[in-house]
Amino acid sequence: MLYGGPLQGTCQAAAGRRRSTINELKHVKRLSAVKSNNGIKFLTPAVSPGNHCPMRIASVNVEKIKDLSSLLVGMPECTTHSRLFSPKPEGRHGELYWLYVLDAQEVVFGCRNGLIDALRKMDKAGAKAILMIITCVPELIGEDIQAILNEVQPELSARVTFVMLGQFKNISYPPGSWKTMEALGMLMDGKATDPNRVNVLGRAPEEEHIPLPSLLPALTGRGLTLRYLAPGSSLEDFQRAPDAALNLVVSPFMQPLAARMEREFGVPYITLHTLYDVESIDKAYTALAERFGYSWDDAFEKERQEALTLQNQARKRLGGLRYVFFPRIDIPLPLAVFLTGLGMEPLLLHLEEYYPEDRGYAKELTDMGHNPWVCRMVNAQADLPILEKLAPDLCFGYLPEPNKTIPCVPDLFDFYGQVGYARTSYLLKRILGILNEINASGKGGTAHGSASI
Repeated sequence: MLYGGPLQGTCQAAAGRRRSTINELKHVKRLSAVKSNNGIKFLTPAVSPGNHCPMRIASVNVEKIKDLSSLLVGMPECTTHSRLFSPKPEGRHGELYWLYVLDAQEVVFGCRNGLIDALRKMDKAGAKAILMIITCVPELIGEDIQAILNEVQPELSARVTFVMLGQFKNISYPPGSWKTMEALGMLMDGKATDPNRVNVLGRAPEEEHIPLPSLLPALTGRGLTLRYLAPGSSLEDFQRAPDAALNLVVSPFMQPLAARMEREFGVPYITLHTLYDVESIDKAYTALAERFGYSWDDAFEKERQEALTLQNQARKRLGGLRYVFFPRIDIPLPLAVFLTGLGMEPLLLHLEEYYPEDRGYAKELTDMGHNPWVCRMVNAQADLPILEKLAPDLCFGYLPEPNKTIPCVPDLFDFYGQVGYARTSYLLKRILGILNEINASGKGGTAHGSASI
């Protein structure tokens, strides 16, 4: 019996389990009701304390940007934790990674004077630019960081920006990346546009562990100069970025910066990391070629045909199958739109972060007639029994241990930083490969909630 064909029927036992699960999901919102991070509830009350505080990711990212210094502002536990992963107060090129510990009086009355003094000292010590990383307490007491910068910036040589990362508003690690990258827009100045310059947002200059998308060497082959912007780039790279004629976005952590650069400097952008189906990639590549006045000819035809063939195969095999998302998927909602467009049915989605642009993808999914539950999963042992009752045919993401009741398409972090037809092919090959394994093991059919042909 082949697994993965059109939906033929529903196992009564599986249907009963799904009905009994509804009561356990009453606290979880449907996608249409979620408008921000605060609307995403934990799937079970057995919440693990292991989710990363976003200030950790922000600190790590700063250390990867040459010539950018940081001032982390928080309580003793914040600064102590910071030193565990950032033990040195100075970087390889003279950067300063300083900590500002709030005392009891500042917790009550604010830290304005102390922060101004600290920024003056960092400026005198040679910092070229400073990112202030603001943790929970300053945000809770309503410290006006922007007003502080407005007051002290005119007397400093170093440019200063800041990011608000109170964990009560930022539940997990992604804001430590995307809000930090967006904050770097404050360090930029308007530049005369170089018509042959393109910024690639979301890839570092040296990124050997992530395959290079074929689009990028194709662009350089047509005379364009690429500047890579991500942790691993330099402060100078970011400061000069507004001179580009176009931003190409290949990471969800960089799209907010692209949107800011378009608003403030008029640099247009094309988003590539959210595109999976062949038609949408066609449109993006065509728009890119037209912007610079050339044609791709047959540069990507082999990749395109492979992706199109696999997409058609997937549509035949995935139609009617129900799925859930586990953790470790970089861009869940665009991927959910793609899978649903292939005929799958989303039951429940883990969203680590609700990005500013996610409302559009949420609307697209609901307009397709689907309104799945949305949650955060941080404790697999407690979460799995509920998911098993939903009886999905496939799950996507990370399972900490092999699970015999839910077939899983794992390791979706592998696609970070990749875009275009090749990524679509890699993804579909992985999905179809899992279905082939299920067929070979004889585990298809109603055991996963769906009859098959």
